[in-house]
Amino acid sequence: MLQRPAAALSSTPEQLSRRARRAWLLFAAISLAIATAVLYGAGLYGRTAEVGTLAAQGRTDANLKVALLRAVLESPRALPLLLSEDQQVHDALSQKSAAAADVLNRKLEGLVSGTKASVLYVIGTDGLAIASSNWREPISFVGNDYRFRDYFSGAMQAGTAEYFALGNVSKRPGLYISRRVGDAAALGVVVVKAEFDQLEADWHEANRPAYVSDEKGVVLITSVPSWRFMTTGRLAGPDLAAIQNSQQFGDAPLMPLPITRPQALSPDVSIVHAVTPGGSDAEYLRLSTSVPSTPWRLDYLVPAEAPIAAAVREMRLLALGVIVPLLGLAAY
Repeated sequence: MLQRPAAALSSTPEQLSRRARRAWLLFAAISLAIATAVLYGAGLYGRTAEVGTLAAQGRTDANLKVALLRAVLESPRALPLLLSEDQQVHDALSQKSAAAADVLNRKLEGLVSGTKASVLYVIGTDGLAIASSNWREPISFVGNDYRFRDYFSGAMQAGTAEYFALGNVSKRPGLYISRRVGDAAALGVVVVKAEFDQLEADWHEANRPAYVSDEKGVVLITSVPSWRFMTTGRLAGPDLAAIQNSQQFGDAPLMPLPITRPQALSPDVSIVHAVTPGGSDAEYLRLSTSVPSTPWRLDYLVPAEAPIAAAVREMRLLALGVIVPLLGLAAY
């Protein structure tokens, strides 16, 4: 039998070198693919984990803000009910005398100083205010006509009403809570106005944007003053016209908030980009929750860009610390 020469059965050093080089290139390509996949997965895991942490912390903060808001709301809500049954209120509305109105003015003035209400006033069936806690002030409500206000017509028709608006006289925003006086025959309406300046100031100190919007998406209460009376989305033409005609929010343009690119993570959690006054576009985690006993919603923005970037970086470094030694062992 013929045998091949020994030279034909062995590879030259150059061939061996080429084979080794190809093997190393293949190993490097596989290692790079593995490292890329691991780093991508680690980054995704780090981002997801950090979003979960931020959401849990943010939800706790948002619930606390809702609780504080409800505390501010509940105290003034009791006043119209109590005053609607007060004899001096009934006397002033039925007698329509200056003496009865003077007694009621002083009573309301004393009451408002011990509550969280900003002003208390009583309106006759003709829509004219007959008494007010601010009767001594230049912006006294006494004598003003409130027939055009929904909180007056709503209380006259349904018995009670709540209406957030910019004050026609004071030019200050607040919630008007009203109740009809008289059961068999309406004598008038009692109104309490609640303002939220202190609450907004407390929210502002946290340096995390928070805002409350109504059922139409108009921002009513906010830690960012320039966001007040902006909207969570573009209003439909009829809604915009109705609000502007009612002068509910004065001459506010009702423009959309500077919040863009929402990425929903769940019904109440999303990633958004927002521009705050004096700041640049930044990523936030937005948590949304309803405000019980109102048609409002509270949105709370948690800065997310820096903590998410740090979590992704940390997880990728951890992954590299694991995969590099393993690839080194495989190469060896």
